[in-house]
Amino acid sequence: MTSQRGFSLIEMLVTIAVIGVAAGMAIGVTNTVVRMSRGESGAQQLDGFLKRHREIAVARRRDIEVRFIAPNQFQSAQRAVPDPPAATPPPTVLETMTFEGRIEYRQFAGIPDTPNLFGNGTPVAVGGAATVMFSSEGAFIDVANNPVNATISLGIEGDPLSATALTVLGATASIERWRWNGANWTK
Repeated sequence: MTSQRGFSLIEMLVTIAVIGVAAGMAIGVTNTVVRMSRGESGAQQLDGFLKRHREIAVARRRDIEVRFIAPNQFQSAQRAVPDPPAATPPPTVLETMTFEGRIEYRQFAGIPDTPNLFGNGTPVAVGGAATVMFSSEGAFIDVANNPVNATISLGIEGDPLSATALTVLGATASIERWRWNGANWTK
């Protein structure tokens, strides 16, 4: 007598059903993760830029201006050392970058300020300062050498799950990255 090997029709249908349910769950989770990671990539890009230019300011012993250019660019410029009586030349632009993947300075209705509470009245909240910079001592300051706390909000238009923010503590220029998970801010 020969034995037959293989799977029954019911075993095949159950296996296909389990795979289908698992794939359906993965697709739903993947879409959310992709949307959140798009916003996170812009925050990582800006975080690296800010940290690099803080280090440049300290290493060169020169103030480095940081400019947030709407809707999606940021720029650094080295300030010249005053040499009276000659006029101080304008800052020299060091680097200009553009956010990747449709990221821009953006706030979303209904999303509150980060837990640091540095402000979210505008997408780039720098305490009302017109010009901000990293000092040669490493602080984040305004033109009067006052420390400036800042919140920079990022996201993709129409996609609140892409919301991210960076906060900068003026006195030490320490930077924290925040991500909106649909209910609250997380690091």
